Amino acid sequence: MGRESSCNLLITGATGHVGFRTLIHALNAGYTVRAAVRSQAKANTIISHPQIQALNLGSRLSFVIVPEITYPYAYDEATRGVKYVIHIASPLMTGGDEIPLNEHDSHFIQPAVLGTLSMLEAAKKSQTVRRVVITSSIVAITPVAQMEGYERRSTPVLPTDRVVFESGPYETEFAAYAASKVAALQEAEAWIKRERPSFDVIHLHPAFIEGRNDLATTPREAMKGTNAVVLGIALGKDFGSFAGATVHNDDVARVHVQSLLPHIPGNRSYILSQQTRWNDAKDIIKRSFPEAVAKRRLPNCGSATNIEIKFDSSLTERTFGFKHIGFEEQVESVVGHFLEIRTRRRTTMQATSSDRRGSALAAAGQEVRANA
Repeated sequence: MGRESSCNLLITGATGHVGFRTLIHALNAGYTVRAAVRSQAKANTIISHPQIQALNLGSRLSFVIVPEITYPYAYDEATRGVKYVIHIASPLMTGGDEIPLNEHDSHFIQPAVLGTLSMLEAAKKSQTVRRVVITSSIVAITPVAQMEGYERRSTPVLPTDRVVFESGPYETEFAAYAASKVAALQEAEAWIKRERPSFDVIHLHPAFIEGRNDLATTPREAMKGTNAVVLGIALGKDFGSFAGATVHNDDVARVHVQSLLPHIPGNRSYILSQQTRWNDAKDIIKRSFPEAVAKRRLPNCGSATNIEIKFDSSLTERTFGFKHIGFEEQVESVVGHFLEIRTRRRTTMQATSSDRRGSALAAAGQEVRANA
């Protein structure tokens, strides 16, 4: 699919957990979408997905290749002619401190900041953009010391809270990731104040995002991102401490798309979160997937310690008119999808093995007949 000038919405990060779900919500809401992707291979991944194929989109989905978001003018072509932008693309943690300490700035901070500023500059140049929605995080408005439990917090985190950016070196990937979100928010708000663009900007601050990742096709891929906490508990892994704050991926996607509506106030931050006790996942899994637990496909004996922080998402619920999906549905979504993938993979492997046995027997039969 080529780029179409009639697109009214640009989405970045559509090949990610949040981005793909947001793309589906936007297409179902009737938007004509241009997705910015890093390569044609990434575009092909989206085009070939069954959920995209089922929508029969015609010209309502097109792509523009943006190979490097830190380059100057990276999004100039992508924003041409569009009315709205949902900017999700930003570096994520690997989940295993795989990024060397001396590369934290280049891997996390610079792409988050430069990608955001490049998008804002491009939106200004376009003269057609009316609103930009940026995916931030609760870590942009909550100090890392509080998120990790080293510092107690007695008051709820509000969407107006801000954290002072501290440069590295950072001790962990999580600290570097949090700093990237702090820096991107700080730089974006400074840019808006300085440039006074004709469009407004909304920052969304989701908590730990839980829910099926429709792009995951293997158990390993399903374990990526924050779904790894729930799945880790299901599979018997013991974690450290996490803030007791989660949000269903569908809520995150829904709010991204609804943020484009004119009655939603702009130039604001909105928190997406509901309170969670991580170890409740075990009771939910036992109740919702009894056969998998009984057969030890889900050992269901992991754990994670809660850090008690309240995130005030009441403004979000009032403004968007919904109640956050609870932890039970989040767990059922994550674990149910994981089991689907395992079952599908096992069936495929069994079919492949059967085909190989059949081929071997056929070959052996031919050899016997040839030697008879």
